[in-house]
Amino acid sequence: MNLLRHAWRALRREALAGDLLTVFAALVLGVAVMTAVGTLVNRVNLALTGSAAEMLGGDLGVAGRDDPPAAFAEEAQRRGLAHTRLASFGSVLFQGDASQMASIKAVEAGYPLRGALRVRATPGGALIADAGMPAKGQAYADPRLLQALGLKAGDDLEFGAGTLRIAGIIESEPDAGGDLLTLSPTLLVNRADVEGTGLLGPGSRINYRVMFAGPAADIASFRQWLLPQVKGMRLLSVNDTQRGVRQAFDLAGRFLGLSALLAVLLAGVATALAANRFALRRIDQVAILRCLGARQRDILAGLALQLLMLAVPACAIGIGLGMAAQEGLVQVLGSLVPQRLPLPEAMPALTGAGIGLLLLFGFGLPPLLRLRGVPPMRVLNRSFAALPPASLLAYVAALAASLVLAVQVTGDLKLALWVLGGLAGLAVAAGVVGFLLLQLLRGLQHRLHGNWRLGLAALTRRRMLAVMQLVGLSLSLCALLLLAVIGPGLLQQWRERLPADTPNYFLINIQPEQRDSVLATLRGLGADDASIEPMATGRLIAINGKPPLRVDRTPAEDTQPQGEGQRDDDDENRPLNFSWRSTFPPANTLVNGTFWKPDSTAAEASVEIGWAKRYGVYPGDRITIAVGEQQREFSVTSVRKADWNTFRPNFFVLLNPNAVGDTPHNLLSAFHLPAGRSAGLGALVRAQPNLSLLDVDAVISQVRDVMERVAQAVQLVMVFSLLAGVLVLLAALQATAGERRYDSAVLRTLGATRRQLRGAVLVEFGALGALAALLAVGAAAVIGVAVSQKVFELPLLPPWPGLLLGGLLGIALSLLAGWLGTRRILHTPPALALREA
Repeated sequence: MNLLRHAWRALRREALAGDLLTVFAALVLGVAVMTAVGTLVNRVNLALTGSAAEMLGGDLGVAGRDDPPAAFAEEAQRRGLAHTRLASFGSVLFQGDASQMASIKAVEAGYPLRGALRVRATPGGALIADAGMPAKGQAYADPRLLQALGLKAGDDLEFGAGTLRIAGIIESEPDAGGDLLTLSPTLLVNRADVEGTGLLGPGSRINYRVMFAGPAADIASFRQWLLPQVKGMRLLSVNDTQRGVRQAFDLAGRFLGLSALLAVLLAGVATALAANRFALRRIDQVAILRCLGARQRDILAGLALQLLMLAVPACAIGIGLGMAAQEGLVQVLGSLVPQRLPLPEAMPALTGAGIGLLLLFGFGLPPLLRLRGVPPMRVLNRSFAALPPASLLAYVAALAASLVLAVQVTGDLKLALWVLGGLAGLAVAAGVVGFLLLQLLRGLQHRLHGNWRLGLAALTRRRMLAVMQLVGLSLSLCALLLLAVIGPGLLQQWRERLPADTPNYFLINIQPEQRDSVLATLRGLGADDASIEPMATGRLIAINGKPPLRVDRTPAEDTQPQGEGQRDDDDENRPLNFSWRSTFPPANTLVNGTFWKPDSTAAEASVEIGWAKRYGVYPGDRITIAVGEQQREFSVTSVRKADWNTFRPNFFVLLNPNAVGDTPHNLLSAFHLPAGRSAGLGALVRAQPNLSLLDVDAVISQVRDVMERVAQAVQLVMVFSLLAGVLVLLAALQATAGERRYDSAVLRTLGATRRQLRGAVLVEFGALGALAALLAVGAAAVIGVAVSQKVFELPLLPPWPGLLLGGLLGIALSLLAGWLGTRRILHTPPALALREA
């Protein structure tokens, strides 16, 4: 027979059948969600990589506490690469009675190598699109700096032993930073104006950079030459730029990936259930074809062709829907993504189509393999082959391939493993528990009466189908709970990292004798949460009596020759900022050991886990810190994990305040000031010029905006996942529709009333729904906590009220489906139902 023609005719005839429509919808959803998320991630990564060189100010750089050797620039010039040198440092600038902490950036000719420095000669004046470095004796200033010092363009600014004329107002600079230490406004100067001031001398805390630019292949080759030469310094590459945007989008990608992964898994389950129903309904058709002489392989090929013909339009529609959805995601994410996104590449769409084919053949083909064993005698004795081992292998291969493609699209293996592992565990548990309970009910059902006996007998009579139905219901309810309860809980935990009272101002360089007056002023302005903490700067000179050595460095590297300046590594030459307090710090979690009691006088230290891992420090180790001529040894008693995203002061090293003695220090304060009350801070800084104020309110607002946009984007992707979950529920309820219709018709023929049949079906679906809800709620709680802690690093506790409510709604939905299904059956004449079954 002509397989293609036979498959096409069969598909046209049965296209509106419920099982084929379910397969079609599952394929569309799976392809759409993978195309949408994959295309968005791909476009943003391309945009970030393409603009990274502009944000870095070059294609490659070398940074350190010492000025990089001139040999680097000479080698770059020999290779035909452009280069320029920079030096940056923090300094307090004074102008009359006003002062302001500023980031001084001294540049040379050629700056910037990539991107553009944009300045205006006057506020609102013409924009100089590519200003280059300022001339000697001139400077470009951030408008915030001018406002704080009461200056304007054209005025002279006190700098070192002389003055600089403000020649321009900075509109944008290519290599601006985004962390707390670089939030102070920029003053861009000619490096020649800094060389003679003594600011670049030995012991000064300067960050030096030399930047290079050129063709990609030449930069890659030069990078290989630099790698063995940059000991004591670090390489800067495009991966170091736009870190804030990358971190925000990475976290957004995890949330989007969670929704997309669940949608694909649910689409796979729906496909498997619908395909199983598709295969069962064609048993008699296959048996008749076998009687007419058709070969097994031709029959199987014809059925596979039907599914393939169904998949082609489904993948096309899914890709189109996914591309439209990713444009919606771009609009929702707004400022989180770069303004100029490149055109979509073909690979994400092809990956989405690949997901569709995997869903089709990985989850849809195994049930068809059972039809190979249908004998011609099926026409007479109703025999049917069991599920062959090849089908099980196909399911496993489909899951593995789906995992690979899902990881490729979402880029998060850990997330995929935790979610897949949790749902796989749930499927196994549902199968085992369902089978055991049905075995138990089989021995007890003769003791039951009425609707309970009829309903539970229907389950035990179709044990394998009932177990499959239970697995499908459990997976769909669990996924829906993860999306509807756990997902919003994770987003809320993320939002709560920045509560309404998050500190939006930092006041540094407070002297101990100013503590009380500054604190009183801040609280008078409305900063009720204002607190003042000590901060000292020293050097880590020994761990357990030996020079400190990072675990990622060898002793040979650690003893390399040093220049007069400071190396850009965390070693004994780099300053260490530390503090002390008698109570455990907020926004920290105790990982190991015990924190000292307030009345303890022992020389104890608590270290942050990242710093502890860097040096291999554990409770019981001893660290020696030098401050000036003083040296003190402390015993490490605890390890903490600090949340660095809370905008509260955190320190790698905390000391027992009763053991620090007269260590020289200054104070800092982080506080929240309500809107409209910041005017008094200017008066405070002018009255006490040594104080430096950092305003991070705009940064916090931007982070909150990112959180809200990510939440909206995740909700958009969740729509696909919720639709997939509903699809699984429908497919699971359809799995036994034909058998249930046949049983009901037989019972009606034997005299059963409509009330009895309705009650029996409600018992059947109520039992399935209750068991599925119990398993789904427990699995959602376990998976949610594991994913929140291991992947998102958020302290989420199981939201039991929401989970239990979701479980009850699942039971209600199962009962409603049973009632609606029974209603249709009861209005069908028994003779017609028997013929259709």
